Amino acid sequence: MRVTFGRRSRLITLGAGLITAAAVAVSASGPALADTTDTGGSGTLSVPVAVVAGLAHARIVVLPGTPATSSFDPVAGTDSVTMPVTGGNGEVSNFFGAVQYGGSMVFIDGATGKTVVITGIQLNYFTGALTGVFAGATKHTPLAYVRGTMSSSTGVGTETFTTDELDLSAKAAGALNTGLGTKVFIKGTDIGGFTTTYDVTIS
Repeated sequence: MRVTFGRRSRLITLGAGLITAAAVAVSASGPALADTTDTGGSGTLSVPVAVVAGLAHARIVVLPGTPATSSFDPVAGTDSVTMPVTGGNGEVSNFFGAVQYGGSMVFIDGATGKTVVITGIQLNYFTGALTGVFAGATKHTPLAYVRGTMSSSTGVGTETFTTDELDLSAKAAGALNTGLGTKVFIKGTDIGGFTTTYDVTIS
C-alpha cells in the first residue's frame, strides 16, 4: 500500500502517532503488546548541490562516518549520505517509534580544522524529525524536521518512508555554528530529501 500526503496531513498523521503512543501507555497494564524490530534496509539523505556548494564556500565539508557512505548523482544534482538501518521500533503504517541508523555525519571546517560529529541518527515518527547525538551530549537533538511532500508504503514485512524536504532545526543550527565557530547554518534551511526502507518484524 502506498500513501502520499502533504503539509497539512503531516500534522494529522503525526498526531495519530501520538495518539497511538498514548494508547500504548494506557494499555500497559493490560495484555502484552507486540514488539516491533526494524532490521536491514537503509536511510538516505539527499542534499542538493546548492547546499553543498554553500557550505564549501564557507570552507565546511560534510563526510559520512563508517559504515555510512556518500555518492553524487549528477542527474538529480544531489550529494547523498546513505546509512544502514541498525535497529529501532519504527512502524510507518501507524507512525510509531523510531528507526535507527549506523554511521555518523562529520562536519569539518577546512580553515580552522574544527569538527562536529553527529552519531546515533534516527528517524523519529513521533516528532517528525531526523535526530542525532552531538559529541559530548547524552540526549538526541532534533537535526531537521520533516516537511514538504511525503509518501509511505508498506509491503509484506517491508516499509518505506520518503519526504522531499527536511528543514534544519534551530538546535542543530546552533550546535553546528557553535562547534565550528561559524554562522553559516540557519534554522529552517531545506537540507534536502530523505528516504528509508527497512524490514519490520513483529513478535
